[in-house]
Amino acid sequence: MAASDMQEMVTVEQAERVIGALTYALPVAGIVLGSLIGALRKRMGRGAAVGLACGLSGPAIWLLWRMYNGVVGGYGLDSVRGLLVNLGLFVAIGLVIGVAVGLVWRRLSKQAA
Repeated sequence: MAASDMQEMVTVEQAERVIGALTYALPVAGIVLGSLIGALRKRMGRGAAVGLACGLSGPAIWLLWRMYNGVVGGYGLDSVRGLLVNLGLFVAIGLVIGVAVGLVWRRLSKQAA
């Protein structure tokens, strides 16, 4: 197989369309599902808020995708430096989100008790 015969399994355009759809669909789905579950538990407002918080993963995915593409565009796809920059960014963002979610979860657990 010649190098020119190779094709991508998923094109950048396809990935952009999927991520674009998730950017809008996940917050809406989060609010709807959160509200339904909250209504069943007789806490509709809290359910909607939790659903929205979960649904905000859609815009977060879009933002992370943009950051990743910016680093890859600047350093190149095969660059070790680009890989390390992306690794550092994603680890730092993951730590910040993890600590924030942990603090909120702990605070909500104390309120419920």
